Amino acid sequence: MEHEHTTRPRDRSATERRLVQATLDLIREGGFDAAGVNAIAERAGVSKVLIYRYFGDYQGLLRAVGDEIRLLETDLATGILDRLGVAASPGDVIRETIVSLREMVRRDELLRKVLIWELSSRNDLTDAFAQSRERIGTEQTAAFDRFLRLRRPDDPIDSYALLAIVSAGVFYLALRSDSVAVFNGVDLQSEEGWQRIGDALAELLDRPPAPQTGSDRHRHRKK
Repeated sequence: MEHEHTTRPRDRSATERRLVQATLDLIREGGFDAAGVNAIAERAGVSKVLIYRYFGDYQGLLRAVGDEIRLLETDLATGILDRLGVAASPGDVIRETIVSLREMVRRDELLRKVLIWELSSRNDLTDAFAQSRERIGTEQTAAFDRFLRLRRPDDPIDSYALLAIVSAGVFYLALRSDSVAVFNGVDLQSEEGWQRIGDALAELLDRPPAPQTGSDRHRHRKK
């Protein structure tokens, strides 16, 4: 049954917030299949028409929910760069990135559910969450890429590929640590194990660039 309580404030931002929160509550309580348009509107106490008016469509609401869940922190790279300061090395940044990504997964049960669900299903919700994460991820990778180019101007690294591997690896290993203590000889349930992972990647990034051959210099000039 559609309804819109006249006693509720008609403020758009408050209504948008109610709709996002209703969607989150339904997902937490009944899983992703419970978050249909009618159920969301009913839980929020508004007409489902407002979903389309304020968010464009159901997918738009789900993208807003993805932003709210924060599948990636919107200031992941920029916040780390600000905290570490100008003296930070690329290895320092990647080590801190691993710590932050792992902590996100560890503290947020809903995020863990989303990551697991994305591996087994594709639907409007998983598509919306993927779009949200991709947008935030590329924005934050761009900040890291600018930093990396300043630190290693003569030794370019594909920052987007690097952080794709790092983020996917941390997500998988953090989820895996719920049921498996050791992976490839590394203790995933200890701080020491994660320190090993961060240190290994940091060491690789902070190694002096290898001397370039003539063909390397020619290839870089062509880029």
